[in-house]
Amino acid sequence: MKYISCIHLEHGITFFSNSVQICCISSHPGGGRIMQIDNYKGEPIDWDDFFSKRNILRENTRKGEPPKQCEGCYYLKEDEWNEGNYIDEVLIGHFTHCNCNCIYCYTEADKKFFNSNVTYNIYPVMKDMIDKGILSKHATITFGGGEPTILQEFEELINLLLDYDVYNIRIHSDGIKYSPGIERGLRLGKITLITSVDSSSPKVYEKIKQVPCHDKVWANLKKYADAKNGLIRTKYVLIPGVNDNLSEIKNWMKKTYDSGVRNIAFDIEDNWFKEHRENIPQYIYVMFDFVYEGYKQYNLESCELYERAFNLKVDRENRQKNLSDC
Repeated sequence: MKYISCIHLEHGITFFSNSVQICCISSHPGGGRIMQIDNYKGEPIDWDDFFSKRNILRENTRKGEPPKQCEGCYYLKEDEWNEGNYIDEVLIGHFTHCNCNCIYCYTEADKKFFNSNVTYNIYPVMKDMIDKGILSKHATITFGGGEPTILQEFEELINLLLDYDVYNIRIHSDGIKYSPGIERGLRLGKITLITSVDSSSPKVYEKIKQVPCHDKVWANLKKYADAKNGLIRTKYVLIPGVNDNLSEIKNWMKKTYDSGVRNIAFDIEDNWFKEHRENIPQYIYVMFDFVYEGYKQYNLESCELYERAFNLKVDRENRQKNLSDC
């Protein structure tokens, strides 16, 4: 049966510091982030109860009544969704500790609190999912953050997933700490590493990250690139007034190629985008188009759009379509 839904509604799970939710998507009018378990601190999950609640959501969605939190989300699509009680999309974002201080990070609101926030161990939960056959080997496992490589259980957890033969592990890392587990996953072709450098010069890097690690990160990216089989992306989060410089963007793409990395990702700072979504300055579109349409001239192979950049693209396409229909 075809109906409008998304992978998160059907088979997703997201671990935050104090809750288990459906997804982390939040830029659309409905706001996303449907709660599954509140006040969660790593306890064993009652999977029968978990899927019972999930199936109510899925059944309502099949009837054309998706949760109100999904209103306006561009990730909804019509498809033949697979039935079954299994997990196919995981976001691990329960940790807020980091070894850099990005000015656009949500933890900037109270850095002391987030860096002292007690993090539960996710390893037993993931092992339970594997032992009970709940986690699909086809699942996409995404590490958000905080910085995953400084988690005490990170190397053990990565090797657990690699040994289980999960082959689509996405890791968002600032690249400051080199990880043997990431290197192993890249060599096996099972890991995609995304590193937000957001710049091409030490001056802009330190303005955004607030740590003097520009050279170290690019050196680590070169080492990871030598692992060959995995996919690595350098990411640029556009922050108007900080790194909205075409020269910085051009040099970022050139530096990416020179490091041995062949893929990039692009996004826009969350708070700015939500505030200006209905009135995006033209120069932002110019830089967006330069990245999204011009990356091939730097011998790069792909450009992935993240949530805000993806919404920017679709918003503009919808406006142009509405104008042509008038």
